[in-house]
Amino acid sequence: MSNTTLDDQYTQLSEDLLDFLIDGGKLAVIKAPPGSGKTFTLVEVLSALAREGSRIALGCQTNSQVDDVCNRLVKKGALTVRFSSSTYPTPDDLDPHVLVIRDKKQLPAGPSVVVGTIAKWALTDILDPFDLFAVDEAWQMSWADLMQCALLSERFLLIGDPGQIPPVVTVDARRWDTSPRAPHLAAPTVVVDEPGLASVRFLGELPACRRLPHEAVEFIKPFYDFDFAAYADLGARGIDVPGAHRFAQLGDGRPLAVTLPTPSNGPPIEVDHELAASAGTIVSAILDAGAMLRVDGKTRPLVASDIGVSSTHRVMNATLASALAPWSPALRVDTPERWQGLERPLMIAIHPLSGVTDPSAFDLETGRLCVMASRQQAGLILLTRDHVGETLANYVPSAEQAPGRPDVVGRGHDAHLRFWGALVDKGRVRTLT
Repeated sequence: MSNTTLDDQYTQLSEDLLDFLIDGGKLAVIKAPPGSGKTFTLVEVLSALAREGSRIALGCQTNSQVDDVCNRLVKKGALTVRFSSSTYPTPDDLDPHVLVIRDKKQLPAGPSVVVGTIAKWALTDILDPFDLFAVDEAWQMSWADLMQCALLSERFLLIGDPGQIPPVVTVDARRWDTSPRAPHLAAPTVVVDEPGLASVRFLGELPACRRLPHEAVEFIKPFYDFDFAAYADLGARGIDVPGAHRFAQLGDGRPLAVTLPTPSNGPPIEVDHELAASAGTIVSAILDAGAMLRVDGKTRPLVASDIGVSSTHRVMNATLASALAPWSPALRVDTPERWQGLERPLMIAIHPLSGVTDPSAFDLETGRLCVMASRQQAGLILLTRDHVGETLANYVPSAEQAPGRPDVVGRGHDAHLRFWGALVDKGRVRTLT
C-alpha cells in the first residue's frame, strides 16, 4: 500500500471523526498501532474543533505528555492552556505561548484546549462542563479513572494503542471479575463492549505503523485484533553493520532474537548477570564495528544515545545499567512501562519469559512484550535464554477466568507463541557467539 493511499486514509478518518464530533456525537474511540501518529491525529482534530468554537479538556497520562501536546497544539493556533498542579514547575521547554493555569477559576470560558494529567482532572470539580473531554493513550486509563472524570463533559473522545500495558491496579480486583463494567479494565474496552452505546459512538482505526521498519510490522500484528500497514518503505530502515559481522542481519529491519543456553537447573530468576553482560557485549560489538543507522534515505553512524534497553524487572534493569555503564548516560535502560510512548533507533529487550519456565497470567500478559517489540525505528535485538520456544510449546492454558469473561491467558499465550514462531520461521533466532 502506497504512502499516498495511507495519507488519504488518515485524512479521511480525521474528517469523519471531526464531522461526528461537530454534529454532536457522544463517544468516539480510535484504536491505533504503535507509532501510528495518535498524538498528531488528536492535535489536528482538537485544534480544528477549537477553531469551530469548542471548549475542550484533554487528559494525558503523564506531565511530560501534557507538555508535549501543549507544544504541538499551540503551533496550530488554538488557545492552549496547561492546567497544572500548584507544585508542578513549568518546564523550560514549554512554548511561551502556552497559558499555564493552576486555579480552576481562571480556566477560559471560550474556545480553547485545556490540557492536564488524568490525575489532575480526576481531582478537579468543574462547574461549567466542557464541550468535549478527550483522552490520549486511552488504553492506559481505567474505567474507574474515566468515571472520576465523567462530569467534565457529556461527550468523549478516546484514542490509544490497545496493545499497550493495561492500567496499573494496586488492589485485588477479583471481586469485579464478572462485572460488565469492571473498574480496573481499560476504559475503551468497557465502552466498546457496551451495547447501549452502539447508536451514539464512532469507532475508527489508524491505518499504519509509522515507527517500525516495514519488515518488522508483521511481527507485532499478533498483539492486535485489527489489521494495519507499514508506513515505512520496504528496505528503508535498518542497522547496517559492515562486513560479515555477527549482527549483520540487523540491516534488513526485522527483529533478531539472540539466545544464551538455559542452565540445566533452570534460568536465573529476575536477575540474570550473564544476560546483562551479554547486552554489554552486543552494544560494544555493534558500536565498535562502526554500525550505520539507515532511516528513510538518511544514513549516519549509530551512537550510544540511539540505543535503548528494556527489561520487565527493575533489579534486572539495575544490573543492565551497571553492565552498560561505559555508555551511560546516553544509553537509556528502563522498564517497558516507562518506555511506553518512547522510541529509539535500536532497542535491546530482555524477553519477558527469559527467566520463567512456568508462566503465570502476569507473565503471559502481552502488553509488556508488545511494548518491548515496538519501540525501535530501525532494529530490535531480543535477548533471552533459549528455553522460551520450548516453554511456550509445552504450556497448556487453563480456563481460570470468571464465567463470561474473555480468556486473557489463552489469548496471551497464543500471541506469545505466534510472535516467537514468526521469529523462528523467518530464521531470526540465533545463539550468541
